[in-house]
Amino acid sequence: MKRGGARIDAKVIAAASDRGFMRTAHLLELGVASKTIVRRTQPDGSWSRALPGLVFLKNRSLTPMERATAVAIYCGKDAVISGRAGLALHGLGTSGSLEETFALIPEPQHRKSVSFAVVERTWRMPTAELKSGLRVAPIVRCLCDAVRRMKNADQCMALIANVVQRGAATVDAIMKELDAGSTRGTAMPRRVLRELAAGAHSVAEAQAQKLYARSGLPPMQHNVVVHDERGKFLLIADNWLDDVALDWEIDSLEHHLSPAAHKATVARRERAQNAGLIVVTHLPSDIRDDPERVLADLRARYEQAKARPRPNVTVRPRADQAYRRSG
Repeated sequence: MKRGGARIDAKVIAAASDRGFMRTAHLLELGVASKTIVRRTQPDGSWSRALPGLVFLKNRSLTPMERATAVAIYCGKDAVISGRAGLALHGLGTSGSLEETFALIPEPQHRKSVSFAVVERTWRMPTAELKSGLRVAPIVRCLCDAVRRMKNADQCMALIANVVQRGAATVDAIMKELDAGSTRGTAMPRRVLRELAAGAHSVAEAQAQKLYARSGLPPMQHNVVVHDERGKFLLIADNWLDDVALDWEIDSLEHHLSPAAHKATVARRERAQNAGLIVVTHLPSDIRDDPERVLADLRARYEQAKARPRPNVTVRPRADQAYRRSG
């Protein structure tokens, strides 16, 4: 590459770049001819166009980190990365399969969403945290910006559960952040969070019993304490089919969102499975939104349980014991 007859060292360009990215204007200032930029960013060239006005000094797909870097440069020094890309930068999940990188910019500024860069102007700019050299919104803001753009309730629930289970945010903090921002796109995450409110599990259980009455399966016992053949406590079964040693659990998220409760649930199920029990689990939303699938699951697992020898476990009413559900 030449500038006024002098060759521009590729190392100079690389050194002037920001983690491999260069604004087109900066390349021109260094003396790189516009036709050279065009030629080098062709499909068979050595560079590529990352975003408008931004060149990547390699010709390959960007990694998630490189996408976030490109969006940060494209949006300017006041921008912060948020949403699922922001959560990934906080170490919560991965943005590897995402097609979008979400960024916030101050309301007076203007920058269009384009390609993988999704840009939102806001008067509520969060205090940025530095992660891997990039300005990133706090975890709760990243989460709320992510879930209010989601369309699938199960994915929304899974994302919230992942963040809360890992102790990175509380349900109260998430709700406060939703209340503080725009109401656009918050109906579904609010509905998911409401399932965590007191009483959600008992309501789901009542709905489950009405549904089970249609199953054609034998009557169930409820809230019984199960012991293994040596008399060791295994679990308290919500809904128990004793002839085949099958436990049906309705997993309201309130039992799983804290790290301690989630750990206890995993341990309880491991004990049950090691003892040969069949454990069938559904969410309250399954009972409400897909009852026929729930019934099909129960019938199939009942046949599976019948096909194996019944494990040597015993049960007694919960009132006779002082165990808690967490076991």
